[in-house]
Amino acid sequence: MASVALIIIFITAMAIKHLFFWHPMDVSHLYADGPLKMGHRGSPMAAPENTLPSYRQAVKAGLKSIEMDVIATKDGYVVCSHNHDLERETDGFGYIHKMTLDELRSIDAGIKFPQFSPSKIPLLEEAVEAVPDDVLLNIEIKASGALDLGAARYVADIIRRRNLYGRVMVSSFHPLVIGRIKILDSRVPTAYIWTDDNTVPKILRKPRFINLVHPDMLNLEAHLLDDYTLTLAHRKGMKINTWTVNSQPAMEWLLRKGADGIISNYPELMHSAVRKTAGTNETA
Repeated sequence: MASVALIIIFITAMAIKHLFFWHPMDVSHLYADGPLKMGHRGSPMAAPENTLPSYRQAVKAGLKSIEMDVIATKDGYVVCSHNHDLERETDGFGYIHKMTLDELRSIDAGIKFPQFSPSKIPLLEEAVEAVPDDVLLNIEIKASGALDLGAARYVADIIRRRNLYGRVMVSSFHPLVIGRIKILDSRVPTAYIWTDDNTVPKILRKPRFINLVHPDMLNLEAHLLDDYTLTLAHRKGMKINTWTVNSQPAMEWLLRKGADGIISNYPELMHSAVRKTAGTNETA
């Protein structure tokens, strides 16, 4: 009985340590030049979202950080797309996670931007190669279901094989994806995406899983930035990035409130907002 009691005490102590006595990775190097200005899906007002032209347009606009969405194909490749279904942004039909890479290669993702048509759905590795090495990539992993964790393994493998440490973060709405990345490679910084949107399962609409999966950053839907979330993040030492912010007054308010990064469709507005708030802070 004594040995059973010791085992129970040990397991309880380990659980308490895991849940309450953890610290996020130091990601201050990502913010060394000030607030992060992340192009949402590249530069989607200038080119088709989540395509190589979109990522290149974001870089051309002076951004040093790009948010991109990725999905795993049926045969284990990681491609860039926000939507699992093809109908919304391409001339294809069906679901990316149910198709092979060869089947996706003939699909045009540039139908809404004739000047960039045809544009293929790129591989994550093609996106990595398309932008300079000093551009940070916020890789958001999309899951098709609660147990869809395959993309996490593929992304972790790409990061390790291409030695992308220091220029990537991995984000997701799905806490198990964040946890899986941490298990696969603890050197990869992660961001837990938080929203109160009704399209997201209710259980994921609050940061219930932070103490379980240990993200290094919170990527908040912009209107959720308040004193509670600031206190929550600062208590653990986590950075906060806000999305999707498409007006300059909102950007300026968020930066003054305490946001560490902005994700937007409009690069120039982010540049202006950061310059203006930096000037205000210097004067204060």
